[in-house]
Amino acid sequence: MHHVWTTIGRRLLFAAAAAVALACSVKEDRTECPVYVTVLTDRFAQRGISEGLISFSTTRLLSRDSVSFLSRIRDAYVKACPRDFAQVSVLAGVEGGILSDGTLQTPRGSQADLIWAYGTSFSAWADEYTVDAEPHKQFCLVHFLFDGSSTAPEDYPWRFRLRAECSGMDLYTLEPVAGSYNATVGPNALGEWYGVLPRQRANNMLLEVYLPEPGNPALGRTDYVFDLGEAFERQGYDWTLEDLPDIEIQVGFVYAGLTLTVQPWEGPDEFSQIEI
Repeated sequence: MHHVWTTIGRRLLFAAAAAVALACSVKEDRTECPVYVTVLTDRFAQRGISEGLISFSTTRLLSRDSVSFLSRIRDAYVKACPRDFAQVSVLAGVEGGILSDGTLQTPRGSQADLIWAYGTSFSAWADEYTVDAEPHKQFCLVHFLFDGSSTAPEDYPWRFRLRAECSGMDLYTLEPVAGSYNATVGPNALGEWYGVLPRQRANNMLLEVYLPEPGNPALGRTDYVFDLGEAFERQGYDWTLEDLPDIEIQVGFVYAGLTLTVQPWEGPDEFSQIEI
């Protein structure tokens, strides 16, 4: 009898050990399970940006939602994504731009939107992943001043045209996207003159001064062409900065023509004026 119980005990012990070994060697395959991504947009709200778009993508667009950043301060945005690879973009300021799966393009002849954006890609193998989105300025605002004034003389006949080689941006890398940028600049409702340049790859830009046609201010005879890119280059303008600085262009009058001076926006930084 003692021998029988010893044999049974050995068999039970062996079975228990085998079960433990099996449990330790077989792990749950979670590659098909999603990761729940939390996007924090508090930094957008803190900058005074009230709303925008959140896009998720892999090799294709997964989702794009309009979001109120103010209402999300205490209620984070959560999205289920594939574990192996995904991209997220937080975008604010889209008005006239054309969105595709992965880019934002400015229509030809239109001013670029005043875009603040954050983008990143990630691979997350845990069940949860957090993205702290920080807004970065993707445009250079060009302020035209006329002999120191924000408004042009009443008899000022010309308009301006900004030309550049990039007209869009990648939503996830925030890199500039090639395209013919062609935007006209005239007075706004307050008589002020502002142009917008989207992020560029290089300082390959022109500023045209043209006499608008009656009834169609977007067209007209070009009287002057200035190498705006060369002026930016001499100024040391860096298009790779996370937040692009703004520029002022001083417009002056000389005998039989115009003079232009490019300088950084008046603010805490000091730069010298550069004439083109």
